[in-house]
Amino acid sequence: MTRIYGILATILLTAFLVSGCSSDGSSEAKSIIKNQVSVTEDYVIANAKSSDDVVNAIEHYMVGMKKLIPELKEFQKKYPEYKQGKMPEGMEADVKRLEAAAAKIPGAMMKVNTYMMDGKVQRAMAQMGQEMGKL
Repeated sequence: MTRIYGILATILLTAFLVSGCSSDGSSEAKSIIKNQVSVTEDYVIANAKSSDDVVNAIEHYMVGMKKLIPELKEFQKKYPEYKQGKMPEGMEADVKRLEAAAAKIPGAMMKVNTYMMDGKVQRAMAQMGQEMGKL
């Protein structure tokens, strides 16, 4: 359950940063949100039919998040003046995609739970928990 909260926290942080960035950070915000949408959609729509499929989906998500988390942190440092409520022009559809993908995370986690007795899945989830903890 903690892993779900970590994933959701990352998604919410991304949405919060993007929704509050100033015009100076618009292009960076757009890049971050598009990357987050892609990573999240790939994770939640994985058609896992085996524990190996689950491990691959988790690893793919972690690779994307390892890249995205430093970008998010750097964005926060670079644009501390952002104000909540402003959104870069043209981001509405991407934010909606991110929200839709985020809504599917609990279902994806239920799919993961189906394979949690597998040691490979347990290790992948533990590693993902460590990575998400870096946020």
